[in-house]
Amino acid sequence: MVYKIILVLCFLFISSYVKSQQIDPTRPFGEIATSNSSEKGATLVLQSIIESNNKRKAIINGQALSVGDKYNGFNLIAISKNGVVLDSPQGRMELSLFSGVIANSK
Repeated sequence: MVYKIILVLCFLFISSYVKSQQIDPTRPFGEIATSNSSEKGATLVLQSIIESNNKRKAIINGQALSVGDKYNGFNLIAISKNGVVLDSPQGRMELSLFSGVIANSK
């Protein structure tokens, strides 16, 4: 009888642990992508790219930005179909729309 109670308690603990480790399926693409902590601790998320009348805008952290705009210490220098290029004193950063990868170059 005691073994059954212990077994049930173990299953309850394991199931609550598994639920706490699940990933939110509604999280925007690229949210796991973060910049280095030395770069003001900023987390930059490219959420969308909008093209209208041959002009592109990038939505980064909810802000609509065009080429030449500055955001959080970064200068937006290019917008393509699949990503953007940001420049800062620490170097260039590429944010991709369809993956959580950020590539830094100096």
